[in-house]
Amino acid sequence: MGEVGESTSVQDSIEQKFTQNEQKVKEGLKHVDELTEIQYIPGLENRVGLFPKLESLPDRPVLARFSYGKDAGNMSAVFFDSARGESEVTNDRNRRDFFKSQGFSENIIQIKGKFEGTEAQIEEVSLETLEDKKFIIGNLIFTRDPRIAMYILPADCSTVVIYAKDKDGNDLVAIDHCGADAVNAGITRQGLWYLQDELGVDLSQATAVVFPGVSQENFYITNEPERRGNGIVERNWGPFITPKQTDDPSERRYVDILSAFEMQALQAGIKPENIQAYRRDTYKDAAQGIAYSRRYSDEHNREHDGGNLVAIQLATK
Repeated sequence: MGEVGESTSVQDSIEQKFTQNEQKVKEGLKHVDELTEIQYIPGLENRVGLFPKLESLPDRPVLARFSYGKDAGNMSAVFFDSARGESEVTNDRNRRDFFKSQGFSENIIQIKGKFEGTEAQIEEVSLETLEDKKFIIGNLIFTRDPRIAMYILPADCSTVVIYAKDKDGNDLVAIDHCGADAVNAGITRQGLWYLQDELGVDLSQATAVVFPGVSQENFYITNEPERRGNGIVERNWGPFITPKQTDDPSERRYVDILSAFEMQALQAGIKPENIQAYRRDTYKDAAQGIAYSRRYSDEHNREHDGGNLVAIQLATK
């Protein structure tokens, strides 16, 4: 009985916190900076993009770059079109050329943003991580080690880069894989509270930037138990999910993943002025040959199959 009461008390505390901050979050969403045009590295237009908010930070503590545009190579390790001369070998070369040309460390690890369960899959990586791992599976992966670079191959999910300092003033950079399943479980909020509670991060001073993702118009979730055993958690979507119309678990409910991330980030304590997001639809951009979209490829007979890349690293001092 004690455990049930304690769990209920924690849940009530979270709900109370949401209720108290609801108006503040609603107002804050109006002030999040959203970009509709990709900002490219000069001379590398339609190939390599950057996050202006990170570039403007004092001393530029984070190196963050991403592939995007009609001239960006296919970075996927799995999806390629042999008719266009693509293969595992060429795509691997594309990734290595990207890392080298943009000044990333040779000590680099891949983040695979697969969501499992209901708890935030959080892990810190360092140079020692590479001794026995080539990749990390998780939702919020961070490092305080400037000797290591991390990258992820987004498939339509919002990919978030977070920069902050821990309680001792050490720089920290994280990749938050903000997929629909993770959003539904409130993983962004959980992950940010972990950084606050366990590492002493002052979230009001943290910066978050967001890579393009699929729009609400082109992405839906269902409540089928084999996919969503815990059901659709309405409060983790707020107003950014279409209303339920039936009791059919296969009903399509369209979701705005980016706005739901912004809401959870504000609920956790990040200030709206410290968030900057690309409001671009990877699905529509894939249709124009500008980007890669797993949803678009799946629905169009593998047309324009491939992948983009986001890479990050702390600056050495």
